[in-house]
Amino acid sequence: MTETNLKIQLKQLLKRGYSEIDVRNLAIAPKHLVEQAIAEFHADQRIADQTLRIQHNQASFAMRLGG
Repeated sequence: MTETNLKIQLKQLLKRGYSEIDVRNLAIAPKHLVEQAIAEFHADQRIADQTLRIQHNQASFAMRLGG
């Protein structure tokens, strides 16, 4: 299995609710890949949170304009 496929599968486990500890213990992959997948997952989460925050602020602003 390629490194890319392993990282994708590890990130899918995190998205499904597995904890970082679970992923580290379950993963039969090199440690650096597991850590990289966890770091990428957190980066993706930060981007998603930021996007939601921006959309919320835009919607709130639009609601104030309409009222």
